[in-house]
Amino acid sequence: MTSVSDLTAPTKRLSLRALILTSAFALGVNIVWLSYNIFILPVQVQAVTTEATKGIVLGALVGAAIGVAVIVNIVAGISSDHSNGRFGRRRPMLVWGTLLTLPFVLLPVFFPLTLPLVAIQYLGMQIFTNVASGAWQPTLADFVPEQQRGVSAGIKGVFTLLGSAIGVGVITELFALNLQSFAYILIVVLFALMTLINVLGMWRYDRPLPDAQPIKLWRAIRETFRVEKRAGMSGFWWFVLGSFLIYMGVSGFQFFGVYYLEGILHITNANTLDHAVQITGLITLLVSVIFALAAGMLSDKIGRRNIIIASALVASAIGLFFPFARTFAIFLVFSAFYGASNGVILSVDTALSSDLVPIEEAGKYMAYANLAVGVANGAAPPIFGLILNFQGAPTLTSFIVFFAVSALLFVASSVVLAFKVPNR
Repeated sequence: MTSVSDLTAPTKRLSLRALILTSAFALGVNIVWLSYNIFILPVQVQAVTTEATKGIVLGALVGAAIGVAVIVNIVAGISSDHSNGRFGRRRPMLVWGTLLTLPFVLLPVFFPLTLPLVAIQYLGMQIFTNVASGAWQPTLADFVPEQQRGVSAGIKGVFTLLGSAIGVGVITELFALNLQSFAYILIVVLFALMTLINVLGMWRYDRPLPDAQPIKLWRAIRETFRVEKRAGMSGFWWFVLGSFLIYMGVSGFQFFGVYYLEGILHITNANTLDHAVQITGLITLLVSVIFALAAGMLSDKIGRRNIIIASALVASAIGLFFPFARTFAIFLVFSAFYGASNGVILSVDTALSSDLVPIEEAGKYMAYANLAVGVANGAAPPIFGLILNFQGAPTLTSFIVFFAVSALLFVASSVVLAFKVPNR
């Protein structure tokens, strides 16, 4: 019988259809999260707070919820590593995480919007989507061969961005038409459908490891904080640090773009603001989709690290010019360049992380890699929220500081990756 220590990366090439079907979860989960992060959550917080405190409240809420979700993501990855059920290694937790997310999304349909409701909804969604994501993330390392991981990550990046497009385009339009309840129901339906497609697509490939033994929840939590030294893994931890710095820069503007449109470009009419968010989001996402797929495919041929570094440096340069976008047209141009860099980072970063993790603990170590994203998503909003509100309501000066800090983070990540991470 084969032991886990004898395992190597999978070598059997998958069909394009299989790569697409096993990436469908990315579409569903990002319909949930991009619609919330870019539009729904800022609007909800704004409705239950004041102009002078909305940035701080938003940042604190996101930071606390994501802090919990990061631990949940790792525990879910570890638990799925040890799964030996007849329904597969990753699929059971993927399904349960999705099903338990759905009631939280629907809370505003049945209850009036208050700050406690917004907090409960966001925390519940973070916990259970990360149960599902913790089981889904390692599938790239589980059964996709190394020479196809760039393409697979590119497809996942495209689905991530298409999910964003639906979230930004369709969901914001439903809000503009005062169809909020229908918007929440649509999010639930699409998330459930994409998870089902993904589960069916990975049916042939999702198998427990030989001699896998289930792990109890308390032990999985302890395993979260136990990291063994492994040969050749130092580059992985430097990669995690570099990714953290990149996503600190990426995460900041994701949550506060609406406030830039309001405070700097003075787009304050509700319908006009909704349409401005739609147009910006769709243009940015179109560019991001193209660059995510192209960069993923290119990384299979020339390596991944240098592509990430180049994209981070471009994002840094764009960030320094962004505060000078005083018209909506210029804002769109900068957003498109920013989106191109983010699309590249989104796909190639995922592929590189799957190259660096050990196969037998792919769930655990992909969750550690995702820790960079989760911690950044949790830490960036409070930090950037304080930057924006240090003079009260957001001003041009606070946005200049905002983007300067973001640019420094991108540069720091490039230095870490260039000197400490192999060009896999």
